[in-house]
Amino acid sequence: MSQLERFRYHFTDDPQARGTPPGPESVRGVSAPEGEGAERRSFNSAESAARFYLAEKLAQQEAPALRGAVREDRPERVPDLTLSTERHQAGTGTTLVRFEQTRQEIPVFGAEVLVEIDENQRLVAMDGKLGEVTGVGSVPELSGTEALERVKTATGSTVSAEELPPPTLAYVSRNDHWHLAWHLREVPAQLSENRREEGQRGHGLGASPREAFPLTGYLVDAYSGEILKSYGMAPTIIVPTRLEGEDEISARHRFQGSRRDGSFLLHDQQRQIATYDLDFADIDTARLPTSAIGSPQADFGAGHRAGVSAHVNAERVEKYYRDQLYRNGIDDADMDLVSVVNCTYRPHGPGPEWFNAVWYKRRMWYGQVSDGARLVSLARHLDVIAHEMTHGVIETSSNLIYQDQSGALNESLADTMGVIIANWYQAPDRDDVNTWNWELGAGLGGNGLPLRDMSDPTRTGDPDHMRDYLHTTGDNGGVHTNSNIHNKAMFHLLTSVDAAGRPVLKADEWSLLIYLSLVRLLMESDFSDMHRALRDVTSTYLSGNAALRTAAQTAIDQAYQKVGITMA
Repeated sequence: MSQLERFRYHFTDDPQARGTPPGPESVRGVSAPEGEGAERRSFNSAESAARFYLAEKLAQQEAPALRGAVREDRPERVPDLTLSTERHQAGTGTTLVRFEQTRQEIPVFGAEVLVEIDENQRLVAMDGKLGEVTGVGSVPELSGTEALERVKTATGSTVSAEELPPPTLAYVSRNDHWHLAWHLREVPAQLSENRREEGQRGHGLGASPREAFPLTGYLVDAYSGEILKSYGMAPTIIVPTRLEGEDEISARHRFQGSRRDGSFLLHDQQRQIATYDLDFADIDTARLPTSAIGSPQADFGAGHRAGVSAHVNAERVEKYYRDQLYRNGIDDADMDLVSVVNCTYRPHGPGPEWFNAVWYKRRMWYGQVSDGARLVSLARHLDVIAHEMTHGVIETSSNLIYQDQSGALNESLADTMGVIIANWYQAPDRDDVNTWNWELGAGLGGNGLPLRDMSDPTRTGDPDHMRDYLHTTGDNGGVHTNSNIHNKAMFHLLTSVDAAGRPVLKADEWSLLIYLSLVRLLMESDFSDMHRALRDVTSTYLSGNAALRTAAQTAIDQAYQKVGITMA
């Protein structure tokens, strides 16, 4: 049982706010100065505004863990909250300021706070978990290296410390007690009870190093060496040159690339999108080629179908996130988007076939399968690509832990964005969800079925209601199975209509609200937290239209109620 206390705030739920985000005077409970020349309190940064509102709201809480975070003897008032990220959300015009809790400069695992403020530095919302760390010291008896040895013994791994990020100390709550722990990240090994059982579909495709050696985080007691917790880590101006070529389904495309030394390259330096050919080498051991895929002509023809498919689809996903969701690249910081085609993975077989497409080590890697006449790259599947790249979005925003319900939520949001983005480009009418294809990975599942079907998860043998939630330690707590319950809720939401049979919101608006909710989640958020996040974001987005706000929130509530998800 966790000793973290949860608290939330949204101005639309605050009767004293009267439908308007409160400023510093309202939050403090004093009258704002009036008249010409009157000076209102202002802040020199979004962080200072967020700290002010946090201190005021936490001081009003009853729980000691929350009230105790405020120190009136310190100028910053909440000194144990360390700034993590600060990002502007163009979709709502607000800024999200995220803090993590520390004690004696040591992070408290899972303790974080998100504060949302508007363009006038008024308080929109808060969501957080904080703990009062007691009864434990700050000096470890075991070293980080010794902690890694305990993990290696428990998992059979041979990984060396040099291959991993440096271990750091953290406080973690377990069974009503606080522990000082070594936090080990990106360990390529799982505990036996968390591994997929033989026959479990998991990711849905074939094996990959991400699944054979899944990156796992461990918290190891810094005194006893006991493994306290483990969790999956899912899934990092130049004038362009116009190129063209055929993809895997023989469709012709025009796209951006570059030219160097007389060769035309699948390297869009303006958008930072590059596509490489591994030439059927092993994904886990081969080095990335020094240059992107090239052609002596600007028309790549049919000679690089896999590369053209990967490049065009990466460009589509990046463009959707940038233009429709206002995100600056996968990590919101303009990271390079690298795709690698013609990959193999030796534990899966000698090649040249490899039945997978995977986001791994901050890149996209594509396998290929035979259609009887030639090898066809999985880069042809835009929905699968968008799903995998959304794992990168999640990894660099809310960073949902890939374990149990937060892991299932991670998978479901990747599925949801994968289906939305694919239909944005491929549906007969992107604005009419009745024309959409709700399958993910059509034909890639068993017996010609898709990997998943958001409209009917039972079609692939998966649950569509919380009464059928799978309780297991395998597959990181059944993340690929239980995600389908939330998938069905998203289907209900995206297809919701009012009493007259008209869509409550357009699909692109629901997409924006889902994305804005995704990036404000905490790392251990569950289905219920996503439900509440959607309501809160909708309150902000539709704050100027009470009737539509009510209709949208009703649609959200009904979508979750239909699959048995209740809001905590």
